[in-house]
Amino acid sequence: MRFLGPFQLVRKWRKVEPAMSSKDRPTLAAGSFSRRAFVAGAAALGAACGGSAGGDVDIGEDVQVSGDGTATKDVGQDGGSPPSDTVSVGVVHHEDVLTAVRRAVSLAGGLDAILPGQTVFLKPNVVHGFGGNASGIVTTHDMLAAVIQLVLERDPGHVVVGDRSARFFESDSVFEMTGLGEAALAAGADEVFAAPKPSTDPDAWTLVAVPAFEETWAADGGVWVMKRLLEADHIINLPTCKNHRWAGFSLSMKNFIGGVGDGSRDVMHYTEGDADRLSRDIAILNQAFAPTINILDARTALINGGPEGITDDANFSTPGLVLASVDRVALDAVGAAVLQEELAKANIHKPDAVYELMTETPTWSLPQVVHGAERDLGVKTANEVVLHFDSVANADALETRFRNE
Repeated sequence: MRFLGPFQLVRKWRKVEPAMSSKDRPTLAAGSFSRRAFVAGAAALGAACGGSAGGDVDIGEDVQVSGDGTATKDVGQDGGSPPSDTVSVGVVHHEDVLTAVRRAVSLAGGLDAILPGQTVFLKPNVVHGFGGNASGIVTTHDMLAAVIQLVLERDPGHVVVGDRSARFFESDSVFEMTGLGEAALAAGADEVFAAPKPSTDPDAWTLVAVPAFEETWAADGGVWVMKRLLEADHIINLPTCKNHRWAGFSLSMKNFIGGVGDGSRDVMHYTEGDADRLSRDIAILNQAFAPTINILDARTALINGGPEGITDDANFSTPGLVLASVDRVALDAVGAAVLQEELAKANIHKPDAVYELMTETPTWSLPQVVHGAERDLGVKTANEVVLHFDSVANADALETRFRNE
C-alpha cells in the first residue's frame, strides 16, 4: 500500500447535509489520504467483522452475568435504575466483535450524541508496526471496522481515523505496516490521518496551555496537540489493553499520548522508573481532549512486557472482553482490574518493572487512576460507577477487584 499525498486523490464525501459549508471544510493535511472510490465497503466490512451485525443480543436490556454463569437483569446498585449521578461501563464477552462492540457501546450510553453531518475522529492505537496487526499491541482491523460501522449508522459527514505513532517512527509507515490504513478505508472511513512529526509539519499541531502544564512543559508554554483532534466534533478513543513498563498500564488515558507532538512526549519519557510522575503527566495532557466515548479492546491483553509487546518479557492473555464508557477514569480502573485479574492467573516468566506495582496496588490507588481523578477526567471513586456485564464468566471477580480501593 502506498500512501498518497493530498493532491493525488480526491476526497469522496458521503451524501449528507454538511455541518459546514464546503469552503469551511478542513483540507487534507500532509500524511493523510482519502477513501478510494473502488472500495466495496459493505463486502469488506462484512469480511473484516466476521459477519454478524448483531447476533442474538438484545441491546435494549442490561444483563449481568455472575461468576457462576447465571444471567440476571442489571438494575444498578440501588435495586432499581442506576443512580443518575453514576457513570456506566459496559463489559461484554461475545465471539463476534461487532456484536461485542455494539453491546458495550449501548451499555455505556450509545452514540446518540453524534449528529448527521458531523466530523468524527477515531483515535486508535497505532504505536508501531513490528508485530503487524498484533492484537493486544495495536488496534486490530476487525475492532476498527466494527466501530466505524457503528459511527456510519449515525450518518456523519466525515469520518477520520488518525494517530501519531511512537516518536521514533513515521506514522504513515506504521499505518502501512499494520494494514490499519487500508482497513480503515475499506470499512468506510473517509480519511486516514497519519499524523506527521511536528518537525515535518508544524502546522498540524497547536500549543495548548492545559491546567498545570508548567509541571513538565513550562519551557514550551504548553502541550503540542494534534489540531485534527481538536477540530473534530467527536473523538472516539480506541485503546488496547496492555501494561506499560513505565506507567503501569496503557488504556484510555495513555492512548492520548498519540495525540501530542514528539517534543511534548520527550520530556515525559525522561521519567523512566517513576510511574507516579509519568501518570501525572498523562493526566495533565488528557485535559486537552474530550472523547465522546472510549472503547477498550480487551479481547487480548498484553499483561507484561508492554507497551512494545515484542521483547522477551512479553506475556499475553485472552480475557475476551470489549469495554466501553464515556468516563476515562472509570474505564481505566476496570481495564486495570482486568489486567490485574489476568496477572493473578498467569505465570510471568520475566516480570517487568511495574509487575510489583500492578500486582500489589489496589485498583483505585494505581497512579493513573489517582491522577486522572484529581484532574477531573472522570469519577473519583468506585461508588460512582455501575458495571454492566454481558456474558462475562468472571464478572464477580472483576467487580470485586474493581471496587478494591
